[in-house]
Parts: sequence; structure tokens; C-alpha cells
Amino acid sequence: MAIQQLAQPAVSSCQWTAQYSVNVARLDDQHKKLFEILGSLQQAMMARKGTDVISSIVSELANYTKTHFACEEGYLRMYGYPELEAHKKEHEIFVEKIRQFQNDLAKGQVTLSLNVFRFLVDWLKNHILGTDKKYVPFLQAKGVR
Repeated sequence: MAIQQLAQPAVSSCQWTAQYSVNVARLDDQHKKLFEILGSLQQAMMARKGTDVISSIVSELANYTKTHFACEEGYLRMYGYPELEAHKKEHEIFVEKIRQFQNDLAKGQVTLSLNVFRFLVDWLKNHILGTDKKYVPFLQAKGVR
């Protein structure tokens, strides 16, 4: 499997910063972990690691993403967030994209390219800064920290 080497400037592109905070410690910690997993994926790609290493990291990302989404949705359900169903739908679409990618990777039908990596990082960033940030005032009003 050919793994495209990433250019050095992309290294900082998958780091959590305070701009991604949703002001709920548990969710922020989980978002940090997602960025950390993507950082591991990026490092493996840059080091041209084999399919087994890449697949393992992608599996970790898929599993942790599901765990995080369940936790986040749990908070939103518990406090009656009015946009929960739309939020869940975004999560489902992302989980399905990762599942499709895992299947293609396992079959040797796709390589982990810079475009796939950028998709994963961009989706996470855009989801947190867009969809997740929408629930911040709602949860703060409920006293969730």
C-alpha cells in the first residue's frame, strides 16, 4: 500500500487548541484525544508505516469516535438539546465515512492519502467549531461544565 508522505507544515494542523473548547471538561478531553489520534495517524503516514499500523490507528479513531459521540449525545439528550437529532445525523454520517474507509483500506482499494487525512482533520475541526459550538450556550445555561 502506498502511503503519501505529508509535508512538514501540516504537522500543526491536527492539534487541539483553546478555540476548540466547548467548555465541558469531559468533552474537551475527548476532543483532545481525537486530535491526538489524528496526530498519531499523521506521524505514521510521515514515517511511511505499513498498512497494519495505519489500519490500527484508523480503527482506534473509529472506536474512540463512537465512544465520544455517544458521550456527547448523552449530554445533549439528558438536558433536552433541541437540535439533538440533527447533531446525531452528522455523527452518523462521519462514522459511516470512517467505516467505508476502513473497509476500502482492508480490501486494499484505497491508500491513506493526504486528501483522506485532510478530510478527517477538517471534518473534526469544522464539526467542533460549527455544530458543537452551537450547544455551548445551551449547556452553559444548564450549568454543565
